[in-house]
Amino acid sequence: MELAYEIGIVSGVLFVVAFGLMNFGVIKAESVLYQVLNLFGALGFTYTAIQPFNPGLFVTEAVWAIVAAFGLYKIFTRKNGPERNLA
Repeated sequence: MELAYEIGIVSGVLFVVAFGLMNFGVIKAESVLYQVLNLFGALGFTYTAIQPFNPGLFVTEAVWAIVAAFGLYKIFTRKNGPERNLA
């Protein structure tokens, strides 16, 4: 199996785990874990969109990664810090 396929599978799992944990109330969308799972899932799918190039997936996942990174930035720069929002 090619590396891109394996990365795609792991990325999909990361997205589903994040989505499931949030919907079952285990974590919040404002948590570090949720944002990290989304960031790495999006980066993985962005990588898989490079060869062969899939512009729709590439742009969607690149934007998704940027939004997740911004979410982490917000968590780590607020006054109470990330310690209360790890999960």
